[in-house]
Amino acid sequence: MSDRILPKLQVHKDIAVWSGGSPLEDTDVWFLHGFGESHLCFRDAFARPLAERMRIFLFDWPGCGASPPRQTGLTIEDAAQLCRDLIESFSLPRRIVLVAHSVGGIIATRMALLRDHSPDLVISVEGNLTLADAYFSGQAANFDEPESFYTWLRSKILEKAADDEDFRRYACSIQFADPRTLWTLGRSVLNYPSPGLDFLSLTCPSIYYWDPASTTDDAKQFLGGNGIRQRKLEGLGHWPMITSPSQFYAAVEQDVLSIVPRG
Repeated sequence: MSDRILPKLQVHKDIAVWSGGSPLEDTDVWFLHGFGESHLCFRDAFARPLAERMRIFLFDWPGCGASPPRQTGLTIEDAAQLCRDLIESFSLPRRIVLVAHSVGGIIATRMALLRDHSPDLVISVEGNLTLADAYFSGQAANFDEPESFYTWLRSKILEKAADDEDFRRYACSIQFADPRTLWTLGRSVLNYPSPGLDFLSLTCPSIYYWDPASTTDDAKQFLGGNGIRQRKLEGLGHWPMITSPSQFYAAVEQDVLSIVPRG
């Protein structure tokens, strides 16, 4: 019988957390979803060979998916502290890998800088490297209250959804997101004008996944000039874990096994 177990839902301080995979291995992989999305972006992780080699954790940020919003909203620093608390509650002293998508890349970087001991690997999946990458979230600074930003955001995403399958899925996620959460999180993104430099400053191993077709020119320039370890996932777009789960999770498994030291 396989040591792999089915995902289990736990609620930790109002945060919905799904865990599964192999409890006999010594590495935990935490997947961090992006702006206004949910753990469902990574729902295929439990069904991939990756889950036979390590434990898997998915969760929803407050105000997204199945986790209720906080009255004051959510900032990047709030999210980084929350991520640290989850990992310290569920995973220590095991090896830790963070796989973070989009704005989640800033959060993972901040969390790695906060921890007393860094994660063993940070994988940023089309994470923000420059201010130009905050093309949705960063617009929150132009609105004085949450509802007007939420209305604008939904309209822009629905425009793109008319002829883009990825944005049709994203539009569904936004329906479950709390307006104040999106507004406060988006405004806080602008407190980090050089997220790529923060990513470069990490003392732990890191790697950046990207598709040239969905990456901003500013991010391409940054990637070309700073010697960041990277993996191109050409043709998989901004959501490679949805476009081609087999290719994406095989890449994650390969990088974890080759970069993270084994006990």
